[in-house]
Amino acid sequence: VEASLRYTPDRDGFSFENFGGGEAPAELTVNMARRLYGDGQVCSSVVDNQCTPYPVILQLISQANRSMQGGLCEGLTVLSLRLANDPAALASFQTVDEVAALVKADPALLAEIAYWYVTQFATEVQEQASAFLELSPMALARILYEDFAAAEAGEPSVGYTIGIYSSSGGHAVTPYKVTTDGDRWRVYIYDSNWPGEERWIDIDDDGWVYALASTNPTEAAEAWAGGQGTLELTPMSARKGPFTCPFCPQEGQTKSGTLMTVAASGDSQLGLQVQDQDGNRLGVYDGEMVNEIPGATYR
Repeated sequence: VEASLRYTPDRDGFSFENFGGGEAPAELTVNMARRLYGDGQVCSSVVDNQCTPYPVILQLISQANRSMQGGLCEGLTVLSLRLANDPAALASFQTVDEVAALVKADPALLAEIAYWYVTQFATEVQEQASAFLELSPMALARILYEDFAAAEAGEPSVGYTIGIYSSSGGHAVTPYKVTTDGDRWRVYIYDSNWPGEERWIDIDDDGWVYALASTNPTEAAEAWAGGQGTLELTPMSARKGPFTCPFCPQEGQTKSGTLMTVAASGDSQLGLQVQDQDGNRLGVYDGEMVNEIPGATYR
């Protein structure tokens, strides 16, 4: 039994590999932050369409661009699915009829990849992803199957991206087909580290396995595996901006929140542990991800 979108990696995925960003044009800018959050949350003033950003926005730009250096898989994953479903948007970049024909050297395309990468920091995206993270891999496979089956029947498709996590880090991919014999499920994906190639994640009651995973193409591919809490879905509907900016200055007496990003360098991986004033924890404790802080999300 199978169900699939009208999507294939050799046509609808980018023909170039995942790459590090954080520098022009594949970078977060003030104007891109305005697109993400709106002038009211980003700019202390706007004169002749020139935005004077709040200091926290400059900090966000610095953090986001630093994190992009490790790879832009999130942006490539999201944008490939968006363009596959919107020929008019595809034509706005280059005169081509499929995503795979797009040329990497286009500054507008590189900036757009960076934009969709940064949407993963948005509250609305974090909340949706966190909710799916609580479901079992089998439940997520069934959700994908039902969505793809609806698409085959001519009904509106939600469209999802997948986040996978292991001790090696995190990675984003685009699911487009699900097959199953009832006990074992296989989710076929576009992986920006393997442009144009067919890849898949195997799922059963014990969890999931991705045989050829890595956070970027320069790393050796190895098997990633996990269970509940290490595989997530994010619906495309969650990525419609402008987004709420919980760490931007708030009106009245409402306190703004805090965004913390952690980026490793080289081959090292970092673990972060946070406690609030009541002793609630957020982070990896005894090898497991713990989130006890009310209102906190992580990705």
